[in-house]
Amino acid sequence: MSYFMLRGLSLFLSGLIFLMPSLNAHAQNVADTSVPSAATVPATAPGTSTAAPVVIEKPVIVTAVPAPKETIVTPAGYVNCFTIKAGWYQEIWVAEHRVCQYQNAPSGVAWIEGYWTCTKYNVAEGQCTNWDWKVAHWEKTLTIY
Repeated sequence: MSYFMLRGLSLFLSGLIFLMPSLNAHAQNVADTSVPSAATVPATAPGTSTAAPVVIEKPVIVTAVPAPKETIVTPAGYVNCFTIKAGWYQEIWVAEHRVCQYQNAPSGVAWIEGYWTCTKYNVAEGQCTNWDWKVAHWEKTLTIY
């Protein structure tokens, strides 16, 4: 390799090393403007009005969700079923689960399949330390969580 090729390569690599911190900062800024994940929890800070919500970021729980304790067949006659993605609800991590809606059902308007909740966790590491099973049940009103 000639002196000029080595010198050019050296300058090129020096330029990359110099630009790396600014490229990382740019990538972080781009990541910060992406669509919020399921772990984004809107909340109102103490002493503020509800007109100015504060968004508190909580890490996603990465601990594997245990296998279901039981599987109950979804009652017949539903109008629509959908999946609730895993995420935070009232300071509890709720695992992904299925909800089915009904019309004119005497038991309720929604059937919620059984699911796990994480009630104790290490937020810094995204680790769940206590899973609680919520049995499948009917709801008189539909609340998505």
